[in-house]
Amino acid sequence: MYLKTTSPQFLKFGSIAEEPSEYVSHRRIIEGKNPDYLEVSEVPIRIELLEGIAILVVQEEFGSREQFVIHRPIMLKENTPYTVIPLTQSVVVDFSYQTPMAQELKRIDLPNQLAYEPIRPKFAVTDIYSYYYSVKGKDYHFDGESHYFWELTYVDTGELGVEVDGVEHILSSQQIMLYFPGQFHKQYIRGDKSSSYLTIMFDMNIRTKDMAHLKDRIIDCTPELYQLTDKFIRHSTIMESHNVPYSRDLMVSYLQELVILLIQLENQDQTKVTTNNPIQENFENELMNEISTYIHNNIFEPISVEDICDQFSISRSTLQGIFKKNLNMPPKQYINELKMAKAQHMILEERYPITEIALKLGFSSIHYFSRKFKKRFGLAPSEFSQSIYKESIESITEENKSEQKKS
Repeated sequence: MYLKTTSPQFLKFGSIAEEPSEYVSHRRIIEGKNPDYLEVSEVPIRIELLEGIAILVVQEEFGSREQFVIHRPIMLKENTPYTVIPLTQSVVVDFSYQTPMAQELKRIDLPNQLAYEPIRPKFAVTDIYSYYYSVKGKDYHFDGESHYFWELTYVDTGELGVEVDGVEHILSSQQIMLYFPGQFHKQYIRGDKSSSYLTIMFDMNIRTKDMAHLKDRIIDCTPELYQLTDKFIRHSTIMESHNVPYSRDLMVSYLQELVILLIQLENQDQTKVTTNNPIQENFENELMNEISTYIHNNIFEPISVEDICDQFSISRSTLQGIFKKNLNMPPKQYINELKMAKAQHMILEERYPITEIALKLGFSSIHYFSRKFKKRFGLAPSEFSQSIYKESIESITEENKSEQKKS
C-alpha cells in the first residue's frame, strides 16, 4: 500500500505547499513508467499534480527509496533525489523551483530502471464448466475420470474416499482437495458412512508450478476458506432460483479468491499478520477453539448465546467480537449451521425419522426445523430424504445394468 505525501512519513522529505509558487513554473507531461534516472535540485521544488495520478519516488542519503502518492501540492526539500512515475497512462505536473534564477537539475543515472508494478491480477479463473452439491449415501462409488481442466472437491459433511492416480485419501468435513489437469481420480463411500460435498470443475490461466504445493494434498479449511466455500454454495443455490445481475461474476470471484488463499498456504507462516498483542491473540484463539468444541459436544442441546457466555464467563459483546473476527458470523448463526450439517448427516444415515432428528437437535417445532433446513440446503428435510432414496435406486439400477452387460 502506498503512503500519501500528506502522511507523516513524508515530512523528512518535504511538506504540503499551502501557498502558490512565487516563481515561474514549468509544466511537463510525463508518460514513462520505468525511469532510469533521478533528478536533484539545489533549492526546494514545488510539485503540483494537475492531471492524472502519480507517485513520487524519493531517495534517502544512504540510497534507500520510498514512494508516495502525490496528494495535494508539495514542497520537496533541496538536494532530495526524486522522480515522478505516472500510475495513469500519463500525468501533467507543474514544477516550480524556489529561486528567481533558472534552475539546472542534476541527474543521477540508475544502474537499472525503477520497477513499477501495477496492481493487476496475475491469473484469472476463465471458466466454471460445472458445479454441483452432491449428497451420497452408503456404498456410493464413482469409477473415476481424468480431464484437461481443474477440479475442486470440498466435503461439507461426512467422509468421502478419494483415489488420485492410484493413491487413496479420506476427506472429512471441511476439507478440500484439488485435482490437477490430467490426474485420474475416483470417489467412493465405504460402508454405512455418508457425505455431502461440493464439486467445481473450472479452468484458469495459471502456472502449474505455482500450484505444485497443493498437488495430492488434503487441505483443512481455515475460517476464510470455509466462508468462501459456504458463500459459493449459498450463492449457487440463489442463482438457480433468482435472476440476480452479475451472479456468475460473483461466483467466479469467490472461486478466484479461494484459489488465491490456497496458493498462499505455502507461505502462510510468513504472510500471517502479526497482531500488536500476541498474548491476547493466543488467548482468543484458544477460547474460540474451546467454544467451538463446547458447541460440537452439545449439539443435541438447545444451546443459546447466554449459555455460552455463562459457561466461559464472558460478556455477550466479547463473544460476538470473537466470532466476528474468526468466522465473520454471529455465534447463533454458527450454532444453526452446525445443527443443520448434523441434521443432514443424520438424514443420510437413515437411522431416525425426521421428527425425531428435529427433537434430538433441540428444535421444539418440526415446522421451524423444516424452515431452517430448507433455507440452508434449498430442500425441505422430507424432499432431501426422497432425493437420497432416488439417487440410491438410480445407482443400484445402473450397477445392475452394468452387471448385465458384463454377463
